[in-house]
Amino acid sequence: MPTCSFCKKNYQEPRGLTIFTFDGKSLHFCSSKCKRNLALKRDPRKVNWVKREKKIKGKKKSVEKEK
Repeated sequence: MPTCSFCKKNYQEPRGLTIFTFDGKSLHFCSSKCKRNLALKRDPRKVNWVKREKKIKGKKKSVEKEK
């Protein structure tokens, strides 16, 4: 299961996009939205929708621990 290079989200194998650079690195993207934001040189820590997903994941884990 690859992880997105921009938002660090895991996604299924047939989806997404993989780009290989000339220096041999591979960049995995879960959507074209992530690809465009990386091309615009945006910082994933400052993008609101990436922050929101991380907060939601953290809340789900804390709820599971309480049960």
